[in-house]
Amino acid sequence: MKGSRRGFVATTVGGGLAGLAGTATAEVKPQEKQVDRRILGKTGAEVSIYGLGLGSAFTKPMEGNPEGAAQILNRALDLGINYWDTAYSYGDSEVLIGPVLKERRGEVFMVSKSSEKTYDALMKELEGSLKRLQTDHLDLFLMHNWQPNKGDTSPKAREGAFKAVVKAKEQGMINYFGVTGHSGPDILMECITAFEPDALLTTFPANRPSDGRYEDELLPMAVERNMGVIAMKSVRHVRNSDQNPTELMRYAMSLPGVCTTIIGTGEVAHVDANAKLATNFQPLDKKQRSDFSKMVAMSIPSGLPQPWDLPGYTDGMLA
Repeated sequence: MKGSRRGFVATTVGGGLAGLAGTATAEVKPQEKQVDRRILGKTGAEVSIYGLGLGSAFTKPMEGNPEGAAQILNRALDLGINYWDTAYSYGDSEVLIGPVLKERRGEVFMVSKSSEKTYDALMKELEGSLKRLQTDHLDLFLMHNWQPNKGDTSPKAREGAFKAVVKAKEQGMINYFGVTGHSGPDILMECITAFEPDALLTTFPANRPSDGRYEDELLPMAVERNMGVIAMKSVRHVRNSDQNPTELMRYAMSLPGVCTTIIGTGEVAHVDANAKLATNFQPLDKKQRSDFSKMVAMSIPSGLPQPWDLPGYTDGMLA
């Protein structure tokens, strides 16, 4: 991988100090504070605890505006936000990411995904993702959006897709693989047992849907296997309530075992605000999480249909 921008900055600063005797040097701006990082389970990779969700919250405001997209992505990297999440199905997301990724590949932990079920279909999407992202590999590739009500009744439903993932890993097209879903914890626990994935992406909103089983059963199972756990949907509910999105994010980031929390972003100002929370992060303790969850559940009952189960929802809404 290419040397990181951080390393480049350190080298430049060091060279400047060495040349102070007898020569004038340009002023070196202090490096901005970087967001906190955690190890993504068995992958061993250091990832930002705040990751970019580059679905519809990114593509819709950036439609026809590649310069604006590049500004958001470069700003994120300058703040140390290296976990980037996209998918072949997320419209122009990969196309918008590609030019920036090509220039700063060594700084990004790049993630894409496919919900295809057969060998050929998944491999086709993976190859398309690599081409559009302008890279020869993905750091993490996810078998995406397991839905029992749409045919994913067991891991065997995507046996062909799993064979493609194994082949892609053998060929160096991907470094690690994982599974995702938000249609109940049971199918994901079955996938963990069947596939032994490296990572899990799933939902951890503060109102604890499915009677809290995502947190109480699925999360400990993943942690026991040293899987990298990625939280999504932590602030999706805020559109339907008066809850503070920052505190919803803090809740997910505070869960023991969660490595990073992805948030949909379409403005530089949002990147800055989220990065501030994730820098020198102050987690909620167990009692604070419990109290906060109970308070959120009063305005967003966990038994109500989740936003991603309602008509008109598209999977690119990753916040």
